[in-house]
Amino acid sequence: MTNHDNLLSVFQTIYRWRKTIRNVCIAAAIGSVGISLLLKNYYQATTIFYPASPELANPELIFGFTSQVTNYFGSDRDLDRLAEIANSTEVVDFMVNKYRLYDHYDIDSTAKDGPHKVRKHFRKLYSALKNKNDAIELSIEDTDPQLAADMANTARNKINEIGQRLTKNSQAKLIETFEDNIKRKHADLTLIGDSLRNMQAKYNIFSAGAQGEQLSSQLAIAESEITHYRAKLEILEPNQNIPRDTIAYIKANLRAYQRERQQLMTNDPNSEQMTLKQYNEGLPLVSVLSDLHFQARKQLSYDLERYNQIKSAYNTDIPSLHLVEAAEIPRIKSRPKRSILVLVSVLAALIFTTLAALLAEAYRDINWEKITH
Repeated sequence: MTNHDNLLSVFQTIYRWRKTIRNVCIAAAIGSVGISLLLKNYYQATTIFYPASPELANPELIFGFTSQVTNYFGSDRDLDRLAEIANSTEVVDFMVNKYRLYDHYDIDSTAKDGPHKVRKHFRKLYSALKNKNDAIELSIEDTDPQLAADMANTARNKINEIGQRLTKNSQAKLIETFEDNIKRKHADLTLIGDSLRNMQAKYNIFSAGAQGEQLSSQLAIAESEITHYRAKLEILEPNQNIPRDTIAYIKANLRAYQRERQQLMTNDPNSEQMTLKQYNEGLPLVSVLSDLHFQARKQLSYDLERYNQIKSAYNTDIPSLHLVEAAEIPRIKSRPKRSILVLVSVLAALIFTTLAALLAEAYRDINWEKITH
């Protein structure tokens, strides 16, 4: 077996090229050290939060009108929704404008591709991802550690604001629907009330139950008195010993009760007294309108209560996320890892220089002029 068929030739080649390999590695080390020293230090600030359940803005849960167990933390859908908000263009543009990132990143805002460049640069330094515990982990890198922490907390607050706005937009539409419905029901209630008052005035029915009992009682009394005075007159009138004044008094009372019964049984337009015929004609109409008016008032009262509950929920500051950890000022840089950069550069230089030496040694004896001609 020749030296070319074993590793000994490889080591011999490396040994012959050792100075070149050494010099290249030293140059790579010096160059990588110089380059790494020119790189800016970046500091990463991180804030962690969970999504809040949208059900927390439900009026039934706020006012305790349901036996449902309150779920304070959102579901996987809520987590995905919050992640979408965190990575939305609205959040990015808000951060760009608030912290004047065109100037901070030295990007020309008047250039045609300026907005694209500043967004792209910011997204390289910004991340909002779900971690292993199903929370949102939002991180921002910057050369200024204080600014990195401020930006991370501001971005989280903006995400919370957008989440709240989405919920409040839905509540606002519901409030608008209730307002239109309440306005319409107010008009319906007024119309029914006017109709009810007209019917009550027409038939003189203002308290159907009490008036019905009163009319029944008056008719019963009149019938009883008529029967009483007729019997009394039949007994006393043939008796000559009874004074004529007494007989006349009995007859007068009898006629009075008969007239009262007649007035109660007939509908005399000239009579100011309520009659049974008038009562029986007006009772169904007044009763229907009274029931409609009662149901309309009841439904309007329910809608007003519901409207006030939704409006109270709308005016309540209910967060869309639960903060676990606020971003603090980072004390240790996140990058660059200068030692790793130098080691990788030297290792790469060593590998590629060694391969180059082996290739040069392997094809050293080839007559390139003969091949090319």
